[in-house]
Amino acid sequence: MQRLYPPPAVSLEVAAVYADLAWPGPPPHRPHVAVNMIASADGRAAAGGGTDLLASRVDRALMRALRAHADALLHGAGTLRAETFGAGVPVELAAWRAARGLTPQPLAIVVSASGAVPAHDRYLGTDPRRRLIVTSAAGARQLSEAVRGRAELLVAGEEAVDLLAALRTLRVERGVRWLLCEGGPRLAHALFASGAVDELFLTLAPKLVAGPGPAVLDGASLHPPLPLTLLAVHEHAGELFLRYRVDAGPR
Repeated sequence: MQRLYPPPAVSLEVAAVYADLAWPGPPPHRPHVAVNMIASADGRAAAGGGTDLLASRVDRALMRALRAHADALLHGAGTLRAETFGAGVPVELAAWRAARGLTPQPLAIVVSASGAVPAHDRYLGTDPRRRLIVTSAAGARQLSEAVRGRAELLVAGEEAVDLLAALRTLRVERGVRWLLCEGGPRLAHALFASGAVDELFLTLAPKLVAGPGPAVLDGASLHPPLPLTLLAVHEHAGELFLRYRVDAGPR
């Protein structure tokens, strides 16, 4: 692994890339929000319906490293319907978190306006206190019996999810300071459009996908475009790992 920016360029072990990651203190009304996404060289956020064909071993290791610093992880229900994945960190990172005063595992949060949350055992796990469904009032009425009771519920909005209201509740009532969103593209777009994102971690995979499919952000154009400041660039086997600060003024 090479760190290309900031200079000077140096060689690093993968485990060292985010070992000293220090997110700033959150604002009082919401968590500090970081978005972590992957894209092909031609800008596609998925291949074959998911990210497995894009992501490398190193990308997955860095994803777990970022998770280790977060109080909570955020996922869209569409991503959960398209892919089966867990929402935790391995044992060694759980111990690392506990030694630093964090819960051993981050809180896993799935967002669904419609209430169409799949009952994936790997994601929902066995402890409903560490799982949270954010939905609208309409969506809450549509939750399946297979999901009810396997997660706590946060209702924000009537027909659509009020993300800013949900973020305020997470910060004020749940004590979430650092929130890591791992997609999908619609949820990432909604967060950026609401002005609630502080950082973007973007993996650029050295692969071409072409054809139809979502970009990193799936939604209407952002007006004006959000400016980003480059904070870091790492490279491994042609894969680029980019970290940006979102510069959108006071939020």
